[in-house]
Amino acid sequence: MKGNEAMLQIIKSAGRLSLSIASTAAVVVACATGLPGKAHAQTKIVEGFVSHGALQWPEYIANEFGWFKENGIDLDMLVVGAGAAQQVAAGALNLGYSGFPDFIRAINQGAPVKIVINAITAPPYGVYSKPAIKKIADLKGKTVSIGGTKDVTLIYMEAFIGSAGLKANDLDFVYAKATQDRLAALLSGGVDAAILYPPATFRAGAAGYTYLGDIEPYLKDFPFTVWAANTDWAAKNREALLSYIRAYSRAVHWLYDPKNKDQAVDILVKYSKQDRKDSADTYDYFVSKLRAFSANGRISSESYTRMTDALVQWGDLTRPVPPASKFFDLSFVDAAWK
Repeated sequence: MKGNEAMLQIIKSAGRLSLSIASTAAVVVACATGLPGKAHAQTKIVEGFVSHGALQWPEYIANEFGWFKENGIDLDMLVVGAGAAQQVAAGALNLGYSGFPDFIRAINQGAPVKIVINAITAPPYGVYSKPAIKKIADLKGKTVSIGGTKDVTLIYMEAFIGSAGLKANDLDFVYAKATQDRLAALLSGGVDAAILYPPATFRAGAAGYTYLGDIEPYLKDFPFTVWAANTDWAAKNREALLSYIRAYSRAVHWLYDPKNKDQAVDILVKYSKQDRKDSADTYDYFVSKLRAFSANGRISSESYTRMTDALVQWGDLTRPVPPASKFFDLSFVDAAWK
């Protein structure tokens, strides 16, 4: 009997071992095939942008609702100031966000970069000045803070001051890439005026600075910021980039639904640490009034012409201007945007 009992114990142990192996195999198969309720492998994407704020609203939304992770993306969001184009070119960032001239200039110099999403399609800026300055013409001879020597904000300011008969060399420009830094320079008295986007505009107005006007009436339908990818990385990670864009586009569409305003404002406050009233006002301006976020991630031929005309004037491009395909790869938004 003892021998029989021992044999039965061995058979039971073997059965438990087989079940354990079978269970492990089932988990592996489930993970590989993506069955519901099982863990998915995540692809890490490192993105860089100038600073936290409303421009990153779609990423905040997609991150808050878990849409990136749902699409298999482990997103690392980094503040890199003015260095996005250089870091994407070097491969330190997979994706970078900045004004379009930064990336077009890099690509034209041979960097392995392509613009993959047209993000903000209208100038979201206003110009604020010291109280003694009452109109645009009063900026002549004054010190004004903009984004950079050949930043998109210079294009905007040239159109803005041109309405009053002024040229760039009529002003003394100083530079700060982030709008928060330009606001700080204005509030500290370091500059006479600054080009700002919300909520910095609301803070300047509340502090008694003169609102000289928005850029948009003087330069309509002119792109601002774009997302660009390192082309070597994108070629090896096409599905991951498509998954990123699906989550991003989903967030843009969600943001444009008026019933989501309060929740969108809450998300902006959480991620950018901004005042709630300022954030609500930012929604009204960015989303309701300007509809600044691209609805399809694409660039029109008319917008491309306006962009490149400005870069030709700066000497960054020469005529005949290269086709848009040199700088843009819109196959990703065409395949993924919904």
